[in-house]
Amino acid sequence: MLTPPNHIQRTRTGMPTKTPFEDKWDELSQSSLIPAFAQNRIWLTAQSDYLSQAKSREIIFSDRENLLSVAGLTSRSTIPLLPLKTALTWDTGFLFSGTPLLEAAQPLTALKSLLSRCYDRLGVNAVLLKRVQQNATFNDCVDKLATSSAPRYKVFNAHERAALECKNDYETWFNENFSRKRKKEYRRLRNRLSELGELVSTTWDASMPITPWLDDFLALENSGWKGQSGTAIACNKEQEGHLRQAVEQMAHNGSLLFWKITLDGKVIASMFGFMENNQAWLGKMAFDETKSAYSPGVLVILDATKDFLDNSNVELVDSSADANHPMINNIWRDRIQIADYLIATPNTSDTVFKFIVILETFRLNARDFLKHLYHKFKK
Repeated sequence: MLTPPNHIQRTRTGMPTKTPFEDKWDELSQSSLIPAFAQNRIWLTAQSDYLSQAKSREIIFSDRENLLSVAGLTSRSTIPLLPLKTALTWDTGFLFSGTPLLEAAQPLTALKSLLSRCYDRLGVNAVLLKRVQQNATFNDCVDKLATSSAPRYKVFNAHERAALECKNDYETWFNENFSRKRKKEYRRLRNRLSELGELVSTTWDASMPITPWLDDFLALENSGWKGQSGTAIACNKEQEGHLRQAVEQMAHNGSLLFWKITLDGKVIASMFGFMENNQAWLGKMAFDETKSAYSPGVLVILDATKDFLDNSNVELVDSSADANHPMINNIWRDRIQIADYLIATPNTSDTVFKFIVILETFRLNARDFLKHLYHKFKK
């Protein structure tokens, strides 16, 4: 098993000791304009500890004395050999959300400070914040960045993804959300699995050691097609270390969520998630592919749904899924709006920013075209 880097100082409880600055970071996470667990202290520091330490990848803070914004970013050349650079949300395979932390009491000041620091630290002409949860106040802030002659931002990849608004109890939600035929099918799947052995659904709580849960999840994911293709988390030791460190610490501070289904003691479905303020996010799911006829992944989603609807502290759950996801879209019918925001940094001229927008549009169109060709030839 990977162990945390040696520089991390720990208390007797196993939690790292905190500095006054880290306390400020935690406070900002609780007062952010848009909840954004992927930019919180535990997640981002674990990401920084285990993954690439290249100078082009940084956690950008607005001001360590007066912390108003935080975002994990990496920089790239817009076009090789040209002095144009863009910073973008750091994607390590766990990009559930790239929404930055912005102090809710002064979001425009926080956003301006973040953009200014990106220019100072990374020397970039624009920042691409990926998978931002759209928010009216945030949109108003980027609108106010406009000059008299031109906007200072461009939205790409606007789409919606499945979410759960926690308004009803589980029984009401289940009965109103599905047709009679679908409800009968979900009950039949669980009953058929029960006929194969002892079927147990369990929700993790703080009294349980977290390491066995994560070990089981990683082994289950690695046993399927992701393991065969080399894309399972266990195939990437840095990614695994990041997840282990973050999950261990979130288990201590109460923001970790975890579910599993076992059949005769063997885990056949497992899923984790995270909670920040009154919002939650689903993380990764793994299931026994030899039991796919019984849809164990759907069943663990339903177990998690019941827990969310029974928890009065949760108002919204983000599925973290792609648009039009074939499974979760048919279970969770609520939607949230997601988009990528390309925003100019303070010293970038309107002309340069327009050029960067054209280049980004071309890059995305080329990527979509190549993806279309790939799937066409694959079929």
